[in-house]
Amino acid sequence: MTTRERKEARLEKRLDWAESRDAKSAAAFARVHQIADGIPLGQPILVGHHSEKHARADQARIEGGMARGVESMDMAALHRSKAAGIQDQLDRSIYSDDENAVGKIQERIADLEAKREHMKLINRLFKKGDAAGLAAIGLDLDKIKTKLAAAGPYWGDKPHLPYELQNLGGNISRLKERITAIEAAEHRSTLAEASTGGVLIEGETWVRVTFAEKPERAILDALRAAGFRWGGGHWIGERAKLPASVTS
Repeated sequence: MTTRERKEARLEKRLDWAESRDAKSAAAFARVHQIADGIPLGQPILVGHHSEKHARADQARIEGGMARGVESMDMAALHRSKAAGIQDQLDRSIYSDDENAVGKIQERIADLEAKREHMKLINRLFKKGDAAGLAAIGLDLDKIKTKLAAAGPYWGDKPHLPYELQNLGGNISRLKERITAIEAAEHRSTLAEASTGGVLIEGETWVRVTFAEKPERAILDALRAAGFRWGGGHWIGERAKLPASVTS
């Protein structure tokens, strides 16, 4: 199961939980209404009357039912909020095991590079006072000057501050590093497929273990028990603690 598939499963589970809580909330409120409908409007509890015990039991059931209904309603809202967060991650993120992940990341890099070049162009045209050049890309020189003057000395003398360009550059570099890591992981997976038992073991004292296919749960549990840690598409740990089940 890929990272995206796991998150999609979590999303579905959250939505299922929300629906279940909606049903519990509706049932609790319906029971409260049923009890309340049997009590005459404005009827007080008659202290000392034979009906007092039953009336107080009804009151307790109403209060408990309202509390359970509100609790389930709040939990349904919480599950929907969590589901919305997961959906937002799915919409914005590119996971390393997504289909054509490298191509998608390259597209994002291209977008960021184009955005950075556009910012640089605006700064150059503004510095030269090129009103026509700015107008050609939909900007007004005088309006930019007015905004900079209103912003005060904090903003500096350019429409786009250095940190904006630096942040874009940092994001571009991180994405390029991700591509390198993904391609390296794919290469190790290819080597694992060609290795005996579909597992590639690299290193001496510390080893990196790559499986061509996800191994059985017992093998994963054995690796965790031996102190191995997952990251970057492989398991890392001490060769002396490598479980025999990995190579058998």
